[in-house]
Amino acid sequence: MNELLGLEFSPWTEKARWALDVRRVPYTFRHYLPLIGEPALRAKLRRLTGRVSVPVLTTDEGRVLDGSTDIARWADGRGAGPTLFPTEHEAEIARLIDLSERALSAGRARALSRMLADDEALAEMAPGPIRGALGPLASRLGALGVRRTLRKYGGNAVDAEAHLQTQVAALDELRATLARKTLAGAGPKTLLDSFTFADIAMSQVLVNAAPPAELKLGAASRRCFSDPELGDRYADLIAWRDELYRAYRTS
Repeated sequence: MNELLGLEFSPWTEKARWALDVRRVPYTFRHYLPLIGEPALRAKLRRLTGRVSVPVLTTDEGRVLDGSTDIARWADGRGAGPTLFPTEHEAEIARLIDLSERALSAGRARALSRMLADDEALAEMAPGPIRGALGPLASRLGALGVRRTLRKYGGNAVDAEAHLQTQVAALDELRATLARKTLAGAGPKTLLDSFTFADIAMSQVLVNAAPPAELKLGAASRRCFSDPELGDRYADLIAWRDELYRAYRTS
C-alpha cells in the first residue's frame, strides 16, 4: 500500500492528500513527528544533510516522492478523477503553484510568530504521545520546534509586514483570476477550464486567513493560524474555498 507521511495540520500535506483522494489513489497515512522523526525521514529520502520536510509518499513500487506537487503529479497518472495537470494549462498551473508556495510560506511565518506568544498553542505543537507527560514543559518543547521551523524556512529573515503583503498579493491575484471566470453549470468556479491542482494549491493560501474545518488543528493552534482581518477582507474567497471542498474534497 502507498504510504503518505505528513502533518495533519499542514496545508502542504493537505495538498498532497487532496490530490491522492480526488484521483482515488489508495494510501495509508502516517503522522510525522517533527524532530523525533527526522533521522528516519533523512534515511528514507537518502538525504543526510540539507533541509527535509513532509509530505513524503512511499509508493507500492518503492519510489519515494517528497513535496505536494510531485506527489500530485504522480497521482495524476494513476487512479481516476479530474485531470490535475492538463497539458494545455501547464504554464499557468506552475505559476499558481509558485504563488501558492510563496503565500503559504509567508502565512506560516506569521502564524508561527503568533504561536510564540501563545503557551497553549505551543503545547499543542508538542508530540501528542509525550505532551501529557511533559506538563508545563510541553510549551517549551513546542517553542523549540516553532523557532527551529522559522529558522529552517527562513521565516524570521523577513519582517511581518512583508510577509503580510506577500499573502495579500496572492489573495488579490486569486480574487482577480476568479472574477475573470464565468460560472458554467452547478458548483464553484475553478481557476482554469476545470478543477485542477491549481485550485487545490490556491485554496490552501486561505489557511492562514481562516483554516478549513478539515485541517486537524487544536483550538489554540487554529487561533494562531487564523487572521480575522484577512478573514473579513477575503470572506468571498473563503466561501469559494469552502464550496470547493464540498464539491471536490473526497476522502
